[in-house]
This record gives sequence, C-alpha cells and structure tokens, in this order.
Amino acid sequence: MRILNVIDHILDKDSGNVILSQKEIAKDNLEISKYVEKVIDKFEKSEYVELALSRIPMLEQFWNGRDDFQKLTEKFALDYFDSIKVNEKIPGGDLLFFNVELEDLSQMIGIAKLDYTQRYIHNIEYDEDALVNNIVQNNSILPSPGQGVKNMLLIDGDKVQLREQQYTGASGKWLMSRDFLNVAAVPVKVSNNVKQIKKSIQKISEQYDDGDDFTITSKTQQAIHDSIETDGVIDNDYVADVVFDQKEEAKAEFKDQLTKKAIEPVVTVPNADYFEKKYERQKIKLDNGIEINVPISLLKNRDAIAFETNPDGSTSVVIKNIGSLKSQF
Repeated sequence: MRILNVIDHILDKDSGNVILSQKEIAKDNLEISKYVEKVIDKFEKSEYVELALSRIPMLEQFWNGRDDFQKLTEKFALDYFDSIKVNEKIPGGDLLFFNVELEDLSQMIGIAKLDYTQRYIHNIEYDEDALVNNIVQNNSILPSPGQGVKNMLLIDGDKVQLREQQYTGASGKWLMSRDFLNVAAVPVKVSNNVKQIKKSIQKISEQYDDGDDFTITSKTQQAIHDSIETDGVIDNDYVADVVFDQKEEAKAEFKDQLTKKAIEPVVTVPNADYFEKKYERQKIKLDNGIEINVPISLLKNRDAIAFETNPDGSTSVVIKNIGSLKSQF
C-alpha cells in the first residue's frame, strides 16, 4: 500500500469550530502510514455493509474529483460538522481522509471519524521556580488503530464499504448513512440477519419438536458457517435442508418466516472471511457455570466430544482423546 494523499481535519465540538488543515500530511510520514494501514486492516476484519457507489452522489463526486483532494476534504468536513453539531451524544473528533494505492495499482479512498477519548497524562508545570510534574485529564486523545473506528467508509472503485454507529440523544437519532450521506436504505447487517434466522429456526423447531436446543443451535451454526465457507453467502435453502432434513413442512414454514422478516433466500456476505471465522466455533454454556469453546468441525466427531443423556434427564459432556491440557491467562 502506498499513500497518495492523507489529511486530518479537527471537529472541535467544545468550541463549535472546524479546524481545517491547510496542507496534507507528508506522504513519507512513516507513523501516519502505519496508522492508516492498521485502521484499514482493523476495518476489513470487522463487520460492515456494502453499497454501490452510484447510490451515494456525495461520495461518487468525492471519488471522481479526488485529484482535488484537499478541497473535497474541506467541504466534506464542514458539511459533516454541520450535521453532527446539534446531537449532544456525538463526540468531537478528527476526520481522517486518505487516498491510497493498493498492490494491484488500484486506488482506495477512506474517511474515518476518530472519536476523542479521555485519558490521563502527565504535564510539566512550574510553580514559581519549582518544577512540578502534574497529572491532568486530556479530552482529545485519538483512538489507537487497533481499537477500530465506529464510523468509517472505504470507497473502492464502484462500491462503498460502510461501518457506522447510531447516536441517540435529546435531539433525536443520528446515523451517518441516513442523516449525512442521504442513503434511503442501507442493507441490513449480516449479523442482524443471522440473529433473525436463528430465532426463526428455534421457533419452528419448538413447534415441530425437532430436537433439543443445543442440537438445533449447533446444526444452524454449522450450516451457516459451511454456506459462507463454500459460497461466500448464507444460502437459507441449504440451512433449512441441514437443520430440518426431510421435514418439508418445517422448511416451508421457515421460508415463510424469512419472507415476513424481509430476509432474502440468499444473504450476501460482503466480508465473508470475518463471518467464516466468527461462526467457526460454538460456545457451549453449561448451567454449572462451565463454558466450552468448540470448533464447529468437531461437534459431529464423537471421538472428540460427546453429549450423553443421563437417566435423570440431565446431560453430560464428555471430551475425549485429549493429548494435553493448556490453560490461558
């Protein structure tokens, strides 16, 4: 990755001003290059939604006019500040803009709102002629790149990848896509779709008495994981076949539930690697407080783990063929 342009504007909500940088940060600044790289890497390993660039005229204009990067960032920062200044829940911060060249020589533009956090720092003061090392609170600390950014977007050719947080205050709700970028409808997050899929399966399983909660949950998790791993999407027909097997009525009910919830038969997963990793393990919580984190691939392997029903109706979890035990702190 090579930095082509990078500039930072300050949104000072305390003073009610935008402090515009009059020049870009030097391209050969190694610290800012590392920061941008880590911010992008953290973003790409998180959940985001994907939209066509043509749906967002403001960003399309930004992309097409990127030769005038400085001027575009100034207008964006001023307009963004006008949008957020009335909502008391939105913290001040910096707007970091970057234009980078990727390994395939294509370009990508990123805009990240870096929210301020409070930290205590030392401060050197003088009391008459005596030096005093004091501790003060700094209210304008930028997040480390490893923390992730709550409101950020990447423009890559004809698409936009977007991550955003909703703020709710006395002045109402604010969402970047809706209240600043003027996007009429943003795709539902994959995690929200998965939550609704799991709820529907659980409800239908209870209706058809289709097994215990753990078995149904495990089958659902594995089906979702395998669908993403194989095709990069969540194919709900495949999920239904795995979970409900030959129960056609249950499958039909499941599809009807998805239609009512406006969930597509095939859910697009823009960041498949993230979700494949997220769903590759099943966390099992026992009522005695023990938690077990099991790879999905082992749940069906009775030589690795087995679930046995006892005469009194309780369940025993048997973990087998353990080579060694390791504890983590």
